[in-house]
Amino acid sequence: MRVLLVSANRERIPDPIFPLGLAYIAAAARQAGHEVAVADLCFGRNPLADLRRQVNAFQPDVVGLSIRNIDNAAYPLTVEYLDQHREVVESLRAVTPAPIVLGGSGFAILPGPYMRVLDGDWGVAGEGEQAFVELLAALDRGGNPAGIPGVISGRRTMVDAPVSVTPLWRRLDWAAGLRPARDLFDYPRYIRRGGMGNVQTKRGCVFKCNYCTYPLLEGNRFRARNAGDVVDELEALMADYGPHDVFFVDSILNFPVGHVDALCEEILRRGLRLRWSCYATPVKLGREQAILMARAGCDGMELGSDAVEDGQLERLGKSFDAETVRRANTHGMEAGLRVCHTVIFGGPGETEASVRATCRALRAMHPTAVVAMTGVRLYPGTPLTRQLVAEGKIQPDEAGLLPTFYVEPEVRDFLPGYLQHQALEAGNWVLPGLSPPLLPTSQRLLRALGISGPLWRLLRFSAMRAASRTKFLRPNTSWGIPNPRRKVL
Repeated sequence: MRVLLVSANRERIPDPIFPLGLAYIAAAARQAGHEVAVADLCFGRNPLADLRRQVNAFQPDVVGLSIRNIDNAAYPLTVEYLDQHREVVESLRAVTPAPIVLGGSGFAILPGPYMRVLDGDWGVAGEGEQAFVELLAALDRGGNPAGIPGVISGRRTMVDAPVSVTPLWRRLDWAAGLRPARDLFDYPRYIRRGGMGNVQTKRGCVFKCNYCTYPLLEGNRFRARNAGDVVDELEALMADYGPHDVFFVDSILNFPVGHVDALCEEILRRGLRLRWSCYATPVKLGREQAILMARAGCDGMELGSDAVEDGQLERLGKSFDAETVRRANTHGMEAGLRVCHTVIFGGPGETEASVRATCRALRAMHPTAVVAMTGVRLYPGTPLTRQLVAEGKIQPDEAGLLPTFYVEPEVRDFLPGYLQHQALEAGNWVLPGLSPPLLPTSQRLLRALGISGPLWRLLRFSAMRAASRTKFLRPNTSWGIPNPRRKVL
């Protein structure tokens, strides 16, 4: 079959992100014998017109539409992507009768609402390397894909009917014999415009952060690739596309114990020279591990700290305490790594005292950067959303396509002004929900100058900190103008 895969993501701030998941789907479909083409809407002046031209030229039998994100998860500067997704579907319907199969991580969080709003013919909720290929096989022989694990029927004549899906079986060896089909995309452009490529070494997460969707999307156990297999891919990337930075997109790279150590040791054994960064957890991040990561080319890590106050860490479902965060920061900085803490303010039970305690701790640790989110984005199925439903604070259907955030009432009026004051004093804080982190022209200029890797690393320079402070010289002590397209609890 002729299969056109469409990457709908057009977000380029803070960086355009290579659609790694869709590249895996493309590889699986091509391996199964299908003729595969890709329409990537991230670049181009008129991506919808380009899409229509490509459809007319390729004449697909099936179109797969990947929905990566629902919104930017920032409050109150929320950016929604639903209208863009509607435009894509409308453009496709105008030029092809081919069935549209919806998928991607954003879709998998809210498959029912997306199927109804976008009027998809079929959907794949979850990992698609096997489910999408089986769906294609069923369509190719004139069969009905309904009942295939992970596949959802559009049932377009029953728009209000609840969707049903057979639970997806997650393969332990999900990457066996499979390499992302980067050759179908303009991967070099992502390196130039985004400053780095990306690689996935495992899926799943065993931690129980109460707001997080990773266990819903990838399962609550780790399914890791062999270190040798990962380094084979890294060597091939450097050979095919030249030396470039790589970001490991795992929910956290340094857990379970021994995973990142084996990866680093294999990189060092082969003498592979590259610079990389990752998401990490403070849990079990010791001095020896940080030194080993630095020796193997790690230049920075984003610690999912969320808070540095024991009570709030417990309320967020974290599996560590504030002292663990401090130790991890110390080990990383002493090993020569750039360290960025991502934190969330305003979750259930947050108080002025807990906010102040986290801010004091962050300032005292002197990390490279801090990215602070205000309010917690609620998604269906997470422990936090279930808790709020049980407490009667939210209806079961309120956490959906309409961005819904929780901000603890006690700190609602306190947070905006206080956090902006912290950002002004520190100079290395990023507040995506209160101030745009980067203008598109600035992002393009920095990448055009050849600056690679995560841009938060630049906040180690005094000049960049001074520039960052200018955004907070006149702090806005309110949440701004209410947006009817989002909801705050």
